[in-house]
Amino acid sequence: MHIIAIAVRASAGRDSHRHHANNREKTEVITAVTEFTVAAPAQGAFEDHFTASMHATLTDVPGLRNARLLRPRKGAHRYLAALDFEDDAAFTAYTSSEASRAAHADPTHSLSDDNGVMIFEAVMQV
Repeated sequence: MHIIAIAVRASAGRDSHRHHANNREKTEVITAVTEFTVAAPAQGAFEDHFTASMHATLTDVPGLRNARLLRPRKGAHRYLAALDFEDDAAFTAYTSSEASRAAHADPTHSLSDDNGVMIFEAVMQV
């Protein structure tokens, strides 16, 4: 299983790239992205199981705005699971929640290869 988790923190306003304190927005959106490498023969089963797991574990997560499983273009083997949280507190609460433990204990992960975690923070958003 090759998993790369990416947390992107981005201010909500267009002026988020400015460094002056008066131009910064108080709200932020956190996007956590997990990348999975899945061999072609396992892709259908991965999609079915992962989608069911997302519905079962993410429906009532406080502060979760949306969750997506992104399918690779033809010939690719990497899937992305993207979760958007309303703020850093919601993201942090999710990482230690029962919903997070249940999602990561799901056997669907056995359908992918390798693992690794990276976290990124957005510098600028247009």
